[in-house]
Amino acid sequence: MPENLSDNDLDSVHEGRGGAWVVGQALLFGLFLGSLIWGESVDDLPGLVVIQIVGLALALIGAAMSGWAAVHHGTRLTPFPKPTEGMPLIDSGPYRIVRHPMYTGIIAFVLGVGLAYANLATVLTGIAFIVFFMAKTGEEEDMLIRNVPGYREYRSSVHWRLIPYVM
Repeated sequence: MPENLSDNDLDSVHEGRGGAWVVGQALLFGLFLGSLIWGESVDDLPGLVVIQIVGLALALIGAAMSGWAAVHHGTRLTPFPKPTEGMPLIDSGPYRIVRHPMYTGIIAFVLGVGLAYANLATVLTGIAFIVFFMAKTGEEEDMLIRNVPGYREYRSSVHWRLIPYVM
């Protein structure tokens, strides 16, 4: 490795922007689409209409949450877990509720769609998104602490990473 690299350059060499997480996320979105196309709906559940209505509401709330978070990010929005250079702390809007509202919205949307279509494969994909985003946000928060001034204090004040009162 060249000797003239700064500490920031070394950070970039060792951790990159988190492209593997972006690939994993894209694969999960592919799994989600595949579950919708090839997964089968359950037609004989008791209370199916209520489950579908709850699912539709959850999907709409999830889409709204992700959209709200995207508006707060503006042009700084990136799929990579490592923040862009000079990224300011975002602690308003949905970021007052959970630290990663974009991911919260995606989880709610996928689970909601799964319930609305009564598609077990899609609901399981939503659960896979929860596990994936818990792992991704663990690494992302380390990067945010190192690269965004005030993030450590923000993390202490907003207790929920993805789902209020749960995690």
